[in-house]
Amino acid sequence: MHQISKFDIYIFDCDGVILDSNQLKIDAMQRALESTISDLDKVKACVDYFRNNFGRSRFHHVDVFIEQFLELDKVTENKAKENILKEYSAQCKSLYLQSDITPGFIEFINQLSGKKYIASGSEQQELRDVFKARGLNVYFDEIYGSPTKKSDLVAGILKSGNSLNAVMFGDAISDLEASQVNNIEFIAYIPFSNVPVELAKRSQLANFKVIKTWSEISEG
Repeated sequence: MHQISKFDIYIFDCDGVILDSNQLKIDAMQRALESTISDLDKVKACVDYFRNNFGRSRFHHVDVFIEQFLELDKVTENKAKENILKEYSAQCKSLYLQSDITPGFIEFINQLSGKKYIASGSEQQELRDVFKARGLNVYFDEIYGSPTKKSDLVAGILKSGNSLNAVMFGDAISDLEASQVNNIEFIAYIPFSNVPVELAKRSQLANFKVIKTWSEISEG
């Protein structure tokens, strides 16, 4: 990988990369499930899946909950899906407003002169609203989120930027995979990751850099 300042495009995941929000969102999903599902063993199975597959959209996760874990009849499936998404979404905006920015992130992004984007599994309009409310939108050329799949978000960014000289920063396996599918560089930022050991191992096997602080790749 060449110097960090030499890329044309910088793509950031949000949760666990820009904001220390992973655990807050896991807790929010657990509360949303518990408001709808009484079987706590099934709730635990869903939360474990959510934690281990973080970075994918809430729509993906709830579909998997319904199809693989909750064993609901057809009559109640749609209502349960609607309730879980509604309860989770209601919590997310306030969680984003209170989440800390990861240490050193603002100093790091201020060093970058290329185009900067967010490609997140979080719901797109919700993310844009929160970043605007917090004044963080000014650091990015555009902010993208779900329901579009992350690998497709990255592909769209590369097309609009007309360059493959790009790097993605992520803390989830879905971030690594989105980078690999699009043949761009990846940097694993692991201090807030839900799967730091697995992500570090897979990133290193692919010859991608793993960092614990933004200062490790700063050039200032």
